[in-house]
Amino acid sequence: MSGQLLAVVEVDKADRVVCQAEGCGHSVYRRIHVVRHGDGSLGVYGSDCFDKLFGHLATKTPTYGSGDGRELTAAERLMLAENTERLIAQFEAEHQALLEQARLRREQQERLEQSAREAAARRRAEEERRRPPTPAELSSVEREAKAIVRQKYSVDPDAPGWRGLVLAEARKLLGR
Repeated sequence: MSGQLLAVVEVDKADRVVCQAEGCGHSVYRRIHVVRHGDGSLGVYGSDCFDKLFGHLATKTPTYGSGDGRELTAAERLMLAENTERLIAQFEAEHQALLEQARLRREQQERLEQSAREAAARRRAEEERRRPPTPAELSSVEREAKAIVRQKYSVDPDAPGWRGLVLAEARKLLGR
């Protein structure tokens, strides 16, 4: 028999429900299996009848909840007996709410991780900015730095005493 295991629930012994397997009629209160049949209808079965009719589903996790058997509230028990579709709709709504909460938690975690990556990148950039320039970096802009000193101060940057000013201009050119 084809079907989909929607939920495994339980009720108090005093609030037992009747197994809907053809010819069964036993009352069930623990491990009540709610199954959607291939034609869309719902059925409520005890463990033995469920195993006989839907043995291939026995190893599957229910769509809603775990296979442990969620204990129903009095209102949910009434829905199980009188309007199983409504109970399943409630389970679906709860399931969607849990999925939404999980999605929001994932998004928040992703934002935190992105923020941490950006902060680390800013720290690295700041450390790079504060790092003194290497001799190779200084020599790569030295000619331009000397030209700036020559133009700005009308002095010979190769003359003694002007090296510090050339280095200062080189650092500016390197953004340090």
